Amino acid sequence: MKKTTLPYALTALALTLVSHSVAAENLQEAVHAYAIPAGTLNEALTEFADQSNIKLVFNADLTRGLQSPSLHEKLSVGQGLSNLLKNSGLGYRIVDNNTAIIEPKPVPEKLNKADPATLKPVTVTGKAGDDPRSYRATHSSASTKTDTPIMETPQSIQVIKRSLIDDQQNITVSESLRNVSGVVPNNPVFTPASEYTLIRGFAAEQVVDGFTQYRNAGDRESMVNIERIEVLKGTNGILYSGGSGSPVGGLVSIVSKLPQAVASRELGFKIGTNSYYQPYVDINQPLTENILARFTGEYTNAGSYLDTVNTQRYNLNPTLTFTNNDTTTFTVQGKVSRWDQPEYQGLPATGTVAGNFSTPRNAFLGSADIPDSNSKSNGVWGALDHKFNNIWSLNLKARYAQSEFNEKVQTLYGADGFIADRPSFLPSTWFYANADLSQKQEELSFLGNATAKFNVGPTKNTLLIGADHSDLDDRGFMDVGSVLGAVNLAAPSFPVPYRQAGAGVDNMFVKNTTYGGYTQIQSTLYDRLHLLASVRVGHVGIDYHTSQGVISNGEKTKALPRVGGVFDLSDEYSLFINYSEGMRGQPFLNFVGAPQPAESTTLEGGLKFNVAHQLTGQIAGYQIERSNVAVTDNTDVLRRSKAAGQQRSRGIETDLTWQATDALSILANYAHTNAEFTDNLAGVPEGNQLAMVPENSGRLWANYRFQQPVIKGLSIGGGVYAQGQAYLSNNNLYKSDGYHSFDASIAYEYQRFKLAATVKNLTDEKYFQPYGYFGGRIIPSEGTSAYVTASVKF
Repeated sequence: MKKTTLPYALTALALTLVSHSVAAENLQEAVHAYAIPAGTLNEALTEFADQSNIKLVFNADLTRGLQSPSLHEKLSVGQGLSNLLKNSGLGYRIVDNNTAIIEPKPVPEKLNKADPATLKPVTVTGKAGDDPRSYRATHSSASTKTDTPIMETPQSIQVIKRSLIDDQQNITVSESLRNVSGVVPNNPVFTPASEYTLIRGFAAEQVVDGFTQYRNAGDRESMVNIERIEVLKGTNGILYSGGSGSPVGGLVSIVSKLPQAVASRELGFKIGTNSYYQPYVDINQPLTENILARFTGEYTNAGSYLDTVNTQRYNLNPTLTFTNNDTTTFTVQGKVSRWDQPEYQGLPATGTVAGNFSTPRNAFLGSADIPDSNSKSNGVWGALDHKFNNIWSLNLKARYAQSEFNEKVQTLYGADGFIADRPSFLPSTWFYANADLSQKQEELSFLGNATAKFNVGPTKNTLLIGADHSDLDDRGFMDVGSVLGAVNLAAPSFPVPYRQAGAGVDNMFVKNTTYGGYTQIQSTLYDRLHLLASVRVGHVGIDYHTSQGVISNGEKTKALPRVGGVFDLSDEYSLFINYSEGMRGQPFLNFVGAPQPAESTTLEGGLKFNVAHQLTGQIAGYQIERSNVAVTDNTDVLRRSKAAGQQRSRGIETDLTWQATDALSILANYAHTNAEFTDNLAGVPEGNQLAMVPENSGRLWANYRFQQPVIKGLSIGGGVYAQGQAYLSNNNLYKSDGYHSFDASIAYEYQRFKLAATVKNLTDEKYFQPYGYFGGRIIPSEGTSAYVTASVKF
């Protein structure tokens, strides 16, 4: 009979609780050398938490507007906090061996006769902490899987904090990604059947809490459970190689909201243009001192400026955390998500950006009574974090998930088949047919790593050793019926109703298997030179077969290196450079020989800056090369694929945030991207630009929070996004015009209540955006839209 480990766990927990007071005393007496300039108390406490390797818990409203003296000496944690908090009216309380609470000093009893002030729930800040209202992030764990200062990480990293999401009142994840240079996000109208985000011109992956989202099914645009979004640029093959393998252009890392020790609850409702309504909830409730719970959820029902399109989606996220509040935390998360909407296939280039006729901008191409397409995702995952001692810690994760989608469309046929950018017959006639695409995925993933932090001589080191394994089974079918008729897109009409196009039986089967092990070392020499070196021995395997007897199997194991360094020119400026490699499988293709993964390399370098803890960001230049990209083998009678194509992206980017004052926050970015084919094997000329990638794009946003007592709680913001022309397909026949769009917002918070409003495309600009539905298509701009949000916290 198997023995349970529960008694041992309870004994360990009891011992931990007994040692609590001793640990707190040790923390207060721990001595560190500090180098903290004079400035705002928020910034000083953030730096103090970083340099003393502790967590600080405080309410941002307590410290807002307060200044702090400089701290340049070797002191205990208690002495250092006392110096920073001098004359602020605040004190501190040590609660365990890693946490201190900042709180008001006791007030003499005679002053307590007035009504007590009600404070909002506390905000936790520590090594990765910042002023919660600032757009600046100092640390990120996405790039290295260790909590590393961004200034010391040799890679382009941008963090979209919750404060920015809330100030802009972002409706979707895709909208929020406009805040990062070089990103072309998903279009929210597109069926969640694959991940279409581009970074630096190439396909990116989205991960949630470290797990690859694969086809990113369900309500992928939901914002309710997002704490922050971290965007990594370039090949990330060392630490992220699940599913089909490593991402090429970059990585969008979603960090979920987790249970907190202080209870908080929020109920809200958003309404907007085109019958948009969205109730949401965020309930954070500790069940005991050691068991914490949180639940977030939202439901969205929205019409559209596009004919026929109506969207329903929901996202539910329960989470439980078990912790001894010291060395061990175990978190279990769940997700239930669904999306339903008629399939929108966009409008052809001819009739919109080209041609001598005009297709109605808001037209829906297909029968008005077509059944909804749908996409759903369900998953559960767990994470165990354990700290053995001051050197070693362990992180283990596992996830099981299922997803599926079904797309129903009356698809167009043009002069170039499904691309349909040109009519079958001039000037404006296309053929169309019923089509049905369905796929189901089942995934099981394991991630694990051990971290050691140690000093040797003048070096500070972090060693990471890890491994991962992922199995993804993908099955489905694509049925296309016979031609139903012709349609004149100058005056579109689809009189033939949609009917199921075929038998609806799965006939394509793919098993993706990836696994590997990696080692990474980060070393800081003399507090000025920060080096990173890592290597992964990774395996990518694809087993593809069909019910018609087509079989295509292949696998590859390869060592993938990553090296980089950061040199601090001063406390405010650093130079960085890095090189990395990756490989990615190419499923759903019938190769002449065994399937081969595409390979990629990234070289980038630039300047990072953090001026006076107010102006932060970077300027970077890069080159990404892809090789062994699947292309059609024209010498093969069956026109199967071969791994031979070459592509390249080069560019420069800059991202910055500026906390000009406690009241004024500014974000800006710019990207120049040149993504092109470097051979003609893909059926297009060498030098053709990759589809949907604008050569120039940028974003500017500013938000102001009024500090005057009479109107405190009021904030206003505004910004603009602009991008240049972009080709609609790889043949480079047509491209969209450049465009710009202004947004504005206003919000007012009073105690537990918040009322906010935002206007998108304030000047009602009319433009077309590339829409990647087989290529050669566009989607029109929405025009001016407005949203109002009301919420209460309790």
